[in-house]
Parts: sequence; structure tokens; C-alpha cells
Amino acid sequence: MSIEVVKVPLEEKAILKNLLKMYCYEWSQYNKFDVNDKGEYEFEHHISDYWDKKKHYPFFVKVNGILAGFVLIDDDFVLHPNYDYSMGEFFILHKYRRSGVGRYAAKAVFDMFRGKWEIGEHPDNISSIRFWDSVINEYTDGKYEIIKSCPNLVYHDGTCGNVISFEN
Repeated sequence: MSIEVVKVPLEEKAILKNLLKMYCYEWSQYNKFDVNDKGEYEFEHHISDYWDKKKHYPFFVKVNGILAGFVLIDDDFVLHPNYDYSMGEFFILHKYRRSGVGRYAAKAVFDMFRGKWEIGEHPDNISSIRFWDSVINEYTDGKYEIIKSCPNLVYHDGTCGNVISFEN
């Protein structure tokens, strides 16, 4: 199995937006977002930020050349404004989960972007919490910090999220 993390060119923004709709749908079970009258999630309208703003980076995750997910990196910090990178969004299609694809993609992105990282977790998304705790513990050899129910990270549903931070 060949796994790649490749920067999304501007001309493929519509493809990323298609994947983003699936991600937003999945996330709606946690953050309780509704769609608008056009059937769109509000977050879909912010995807251009990843080409228009500095320190915003969009990536596709591909397996054997086939789209398997995406990674969005930015500098929209909730707790550490002096950090370098935030894991804006991370999505792997169900078919590729628990196969090492997400783990590979996360580590590849961390290797591409050296510095101080911040990652938010919704406490009801148990599979995400298990994934990030495992990947980051392995990647940092246990040298990371987690703040649970951080009042600086409040999701749309009113839940305080967890914030993981580390330096690589």
C-alpha cells in the first residue's frame, strides 16, 4: 500500500470541498451544526482560507493514488498563540481507518512542519481521542501535554474540548 500526503493545488479546491462535506456531516454528530437552506455547512465557505491566508496548508491523503482523506493545517490557535501549527482538520475515509493510513498521514505532516503544535479534540469523539493520543504518544515518545475540558476551546454544542500540545 502506497500512502501519500500531497498539497492540494488551487484547481482541485472543489474536490477538497466535496470531501469536506463528508467530514462536516460526520462531525455534525458532535458539534451539532446544521446545514443552511442550500444544504451546505458554514465551514465549507471557509475552505478558501487554505489558499488565501498565510500558514494555512491543505493536503490530500492518497492511497495507491486514490483519495483517502485530507489534512488542513493552520495557525488558528485556541490556547497557544505563540505556537507554529494547528491541526485544523483531519479526515480519513472510513474504508481506510484502522489500516495505518491516518497514522502515516499525521506523522508525515508533523515531519513536514517542525515546531510547536496544537490539536483540539471533541471529548465525545472517542475514536479521534484514541487516535490522537496513540499517534502523538508514539511520535513524541510521550512528551506532550493534554488539557482536558479546556475553556478556551468551546465547540458549537457548548462542550469544552481537549487541547493537545507538543513540539517536534
